[in-house]
Amino acid sequence: MEAKHIEKQIQALDEWVKNNSDSRELKRAMVVKLTLQGWTYNSIAEFLNVSNGFISKWNKRFKQSGLEGLKLSYKGSSGYLTKQQKQDVMKWLNQDENQGLETIKRYLRDKYGINFKSNSSYYNLIKEAQNYFLQFSAEYS
Repeated sequence: MEAKHIEKQIQALDEWVKNNSDSRELKRAMVVKLTLQGWTYNSIAEFLNVSNGFISKWNKRFKQSGLEGLKLSYKGSSGYLTKQQKQDVMKWLNQDENQGLETIKRYLRDKYGINFKSNSSYYNLIKEAQNYFLQFSAEYS
């Protein structure tokens, strides 16, 4: 990278850091800044008490997305199910109370091609279905 481009990136990071109070985002920005300044991964890891993987991850994100790549991304992603599919799943889940986790996994995989990464996603769906059923029951009783 040419020196002027690197300096502009460092200035942008410095400006962002001044207006940011989240320690996680600040640590990410510091990792990128120190890398741009020529620090070795081992020096950064020791100085900031982070792993080389952490350094690599945030440098890669910065190269791909700039400052946006360093921000916390709790905004959520679009769900795997459409609104209609989710309603259908809610109805299906409320048809039989004794459906086990494996049955639910198989149903979602076979019908919608969905495999959630963690079981908590399935449990959240079950809980949401129970709330949906209670709300539906209350409206029509």
